[in-house]
Amino acid sequence: MAKKRKAREPVAKIRTYLKYGFANTRIESYYCPRCRHLLNAGPDYQPRYCDQCGQRVVFDKVIWKEPETIGYVERRYRV
Repeated sequence: MAKKRKAREPVAKIRTYLKYGFANTRIESYYCPRCRHLLNAGPDYQPRYCDQCGQRVVFDKVIWKEPETIGYVERRYRV
């Protein structure tokens, strides 16, 4: 129980996804250091605790980055 009370920094991972269905976008996501659950965090909202395991999380040293558009997917035509 004491390990959950000690604040830990979140784990940052870079991932890509299709934004609006056609733009490849690279973002940096933050995960709980204990259970690796995705934290719903951003520059305007940083949770104090993980909603899955209750681990205390601190975002003091996190530098927020804007999502980066890598490229676009070609349009596919159905035949």
